[in-house]
Amino acid sequence: MPVRPRLPAPRVRAVVALIALLALAGLALRLGLLVRAGWRYDYDEGMVGLQVLRILRGVRPVFHPGQPYLAALESYLIAPFFAAFGASAVTLKLVPWLLAGVYTAATGWLGWRAFDRRVGALSALLAACAPSYLLITGMKAWGATAETLALGTLSLIAATYIVEEEQPPAVRARALIVLGFLGGVGFWVSWLIVFYALPIAVILAWRGRETLRRAGWIAGLAFALGSAPLWGYNLGHNWATFRYLLRSQGDTWGNLRPVLDHLTYDLAPRLVSGDPRWPILSWDAVWWLQIVYEGGLATLVLWAWRGPWPRAHRPARALLALFALTLPPIYLLSGYGNHALNEFGFDATGRYVLMLHSALPIGAAALGVWLARRGSLARVAAAGVLTSVIGLNLLGALRTDPLTGFASPYYIRQPQTLDPLIALLDEEGIRHVWTDVGIAHVLMFETRERILAADWYDIYGAEGLVRFPEVPQRIYEAERVAFVEVVLPGQDWTRFEQAFRDAGIPYRRVRITPDLLVIIPRERIDPAFVGDGLGYQF
Repeated sequence: MPVRPRLPAPRVRAVVALIALLALAGLALRLGLLVRAGWRYDYDEGMVGLQVLRILRGVRPVFHPGQPYLAALESYLIAPFFAAFGASAVTLKLVPWLLAGVYTAATGWLGWRAFDRRVGALSALLAACAPSYLLITGMKAWGATAETLALGTLSLIAATYIVEEEQPPAVRARALIVLGFLGGVGFWVSWLIVFYALPIAVILAWRGRETLRRAGWIAGLAFALGSAPLWGYNLGHNWATFRYLLRSQGDTWGNLRPVLDHLTYDLAPRLVSGDPRWPILSWDAVWWLQIVYEGGLATLVLWAWRGPWPRAHRPARALLALFALTLPPIYLLSGYGNHALNEFGFDATGRYVLMLHSALPIGAAALGVWLARRGSLARVAAAGVLTSVIGLNLLGALRTDPLTGFASPYYIRQPQTLDPLIALLDEEGIRHVWTDVGIAHVLMFETRERILAADWYDIYGAEGLVRFPEVPQRIYEAERVAFVEVVLPGQDWTRFEQAFRDAGIPYRRVRITPDLLVIIPRERIDPAFVGDGLGYQF
């Protein structure tokens, strides 16, 4: 097999510098979105912020409360920023923002490893100027989304060094050890890492057996080290992580067709544009983006064996092809796609398939470079294709209302600010609040837990997760409690207020903003008596 000539060191440094510069450009684009949104964060991100505050007080969680499958790693990464600069919406968002830069650089590196330096640079450019859905969802402090995307892409890179025959044995062994550690951390962070683990396992069984024999035991120790928090927790909690993730996720086979339809007609266009609620691009534009991005994925399979690319990097291209081919079936067969069929129609599973963006930019970049090599007219067409994709992505970012984009996919009417509510509660001397869904964690984080809040309907009505069980207990025991509901501007009648009337409880009603209604009972009341009025009206 002919050995591909190595690039001169100055040229290598130039490519590295270009990819790093593009990663910085991607961070600048994302920073602009965060600033335009006023560093808005949602209910689940507020929970992460609250957990960071607890870490700074000496608590050492392994997983997020109520979710023994979602690591607290992000909270630990954020903690130094809280300690150094104070707890705020800005410091809460810094870690996922920085991880977006890691993802961009890693995508360029992976494109370079699998194809060549031109594909690598274009991959980094496309990752930097990504579709709005990735720009926004990839910066959510949700505990695992940004981390899995970065860890998974880095794991793919490590695997390419293991299976490339021209790499020295020592380099391949070190790459396997790094892969073991990254895989261990990913296994603790979220089992979404299986999207990366399965194709990597296949490619190692094909081309990495010698390295596995030489350094597999050290890589196993590195995996154990990276995943140590998971094993320690499960040994003391009756294997809660495995019991949760291996339980039935619903009628997987019976729902296979509607989940596949949802993947095809909802998630696929969403991934390459944005949430349909945002609306930012025409359907013609979305279809064009699907053709380019998904066409690039399809050609990854072809270029695993053919094409004008270095033969030495063929296993890396085979790895990318396997990743693109196996992600949809894993999603469909996992059962988690059943959440997409919820009656409210909100985006419950987009973050599960966001990891496809480890390959989408690379496929589109390789498609553009391949076209450019077909002749002068094809070169013009390639420039047009890539320019149109980047232009549409930037147009989408410009048109996206960040206040809408950074809102929770579940609780879409979270107020832009809770300052008027906080001012009223402070004036009234009220420190305990029952709320409708979507604002409790935000209210607690904004006040650094000076005010304790819990979403009564989410916990007791909808039987949701009890994140901080001591909080509702303390609210139950409080002498003075306020009830807060998010309402529609101009809405005069609510089931919420009618429930108080029907219960015969005297109260004071305060409409502090067009979308926030506060009821202050004049005597203690069990919220169960007015629970029917605390439902999620949106």
